[in-house]
Amino acid sequence: MNIREKYNQAVNEYCAMTPEASKLFQEAKKTLPGGETRSAAYMYPYPLYIEKASGTKLFDVDGNEYTDFINNYTSMLHGHAHPAIEAGIIGALGKGTGVTAVLPEQIELSKVLCDRVPGMDQLRFCNSGTEATMFAIRTARLFRNRDKIVKMEGGYHGTSDSVEYNCCTPKLDNGKTFHSEPVPACGGIPDAVGESLIFAPFNDLNAMENILKKQADEIAAVIVEPLLGLVGFITPKPGYLKGLRELTEKYGVLLIFDEVQSFRLSKGGVQEIEGIIPDLTAMAKIIGGGLPVGAFGGKADIMKVFTGGLDAKLSHSGTFNGCRPVMAAGLAAMELYGTDQVQRLNNMGDRLAEGINKCIAKHALPASLSHWGSLLHIHFVEKVPANYQESISSNKLLNNLLHLEMIKRGLYIAPRGSWALSTAMTQKDIEFAVKTVDECFGEIKPYF
Repeated sequence: MNIREKYNQAVNEYCAMTPEASKLFQEAKKTLPGGETRSAAYMYPYPLYIEKASGTKLFDVDGNEYTDFINNYTSMLHGHAHPAIEAGIIGALGKGTGVTAVLPEQIELSKVLCDRVPGMDQLRFCNSGTEATMFAIRTARLFRNRDKIVKMEGGYHGTSDSVEYNCCTPKLDNGKTFHSEPVPACGGIPDAVGESLIFAPFNDLNAMENILKKQADEIAAVIVEPLLGLVGFITPKPGYLKGLRELTEKYGVLLIFDEVQSFRLSKGGVQEIEGIIPDLTAMAKIIGGGLPVGAFGGKADIMKVFTGGLDAKLSHSGTFNGCRPVMAAGLAAMELYGTDQVQRLNNMGDRLAEGINKCIAKHALPASLSHWGSLLHIHFVEKVPANYQESISSNKLLNNLLHLEMIKRGLYIAPRGSWALSTAMTQKDIEFAVKTVDECFGEIKPYF
């Protein structure tokens, strides 16, 4: 049996355990193109359809139970339906969800976040990570009066036209280390938008300085995820992030940290861990307690461009910015995530990483693990990648096969191989995960 035959077998077994999901998929396609409303939720032959989520568990429409090890792509920091967060949301609903005015809860959560995040003197709320990065970039462009932005190949900053380039570009075999020309991530994005972007490889300060030497007077900002999320939680080399800060200061360019996913790694994000003060920061995910949220902010002298409402130099509005239930959920989530909880969660991630690495060694697989605290990713490349190009596997079907084998055993991760732990987890969950990885690696080993 070859890998395609093995994968087809796994697909058939998945279909056998999810007949109701198959029916729902056919029904959903009538009104939801593709049977879903979020591309990241799709999987072949059809997505899971979840009836309920509680704590660490997901329950699908067929009665199957899964331990959730992706937690809505890092956002469900405290697992599902946490009682304290649920109580905050319910209390907020009774006070009205949205008005055309300022809510006290917006001030409360902004104080909490500004107190926690070193680079955040002031902030504004929005409704997603996409909006947060979009407005951070717009702020930088206005403040510096320049148009161009530098982003990393493999970096993901949401779905706005202005940044959805060079996220998952093809493998290069011409000796180059990154794509320097703009490559849209999907259709419908104007080619002209890409002309305002400059691309650099992650973890390469020399390449960044070469770019800044030549074009600093055109560049408003460098935007970077402290670890590349979409392409597998690729971590920064020691000194890389501090080097970026030094270079951007040297050449008069703003530095934007996209901490949408990495904020969970400490009370104040990676910038607190590294001792770096970026000019602007984008946030989302965990700051909304599981509800739709985004925030962007930074140094007070930059954020003053928003002073004056509709007469400000830069206008920023949104019907549901700072929605009361979201603010209440965010306040509860942050209150539950102090230093002790951060350390406990990161320690669990370290134990899981140790277990997965032992499984890789036991089965002698050409695989590796990117890992920082509670965020992990299994790569089907032998060496832990330092940039996007190094992360590209020659056999992407292995990810799909591993995902299905894990689902069959009741463990849910991202189809691409990413993991994100929640504080609801215990040592028992970690042991279950390692045991499942061991079984799945044994299952797929013959197909490398």
